[in-house]
Amino acid sequence: MPELAPILVAEDEQTDAIIIRMAAEKAGLLHPLVFVQDGFDAIEYLRGEPPYSDRAKHPLPGLLLLDLKMPRRTGFDVLAWLSAREDLRHIPAIVLSSSTHESDITRARRLGAADYHVKPHRLSELTDILKTLEIRWLSQIRLPPPPA
Repeated sequence: MPELAPILVAEDEQTDAIIIRMAAEKAGLLHPLVFVQDGFDAIEYLRGEPPYSDRAKHPLPGLLLLDLKMPRRTGFDVLAWLSAREDLRHIPAIVLSSSTHESDITRARRLGAADYHVKPHRLSELTDILKTLEIRWLSQIRLPPPPA
């Protein structure tokens, strides 16, 4: 039986990453979370560049969860790069940001974000968001079986 595709989470704030991990556990997410620290690492992961070149260990995600304000490359940078990649456009990119600015929301959607969520202040609200994302975007996505 094929494995579940992971959720790639690009989040530079360690505290937020811990909270996302806790909410995912509380939500009972079936899809594993893979964390990278910024947009640069997210692109390297998606490209399959070292240290992510082994697709058996680092499979393409079924969903990308992006913070916007990150060092080296922002979530906007990742969205722009992803939109230019025909081979990766099928991966839904969801923004999870503390920004409530309408200009950020509009820009993210214009760059191809499939959805935009403001980081909630309560763990229960984040848990609900993650449950909804898994149901909406990942319910049918599986990894192909490994080569025999």
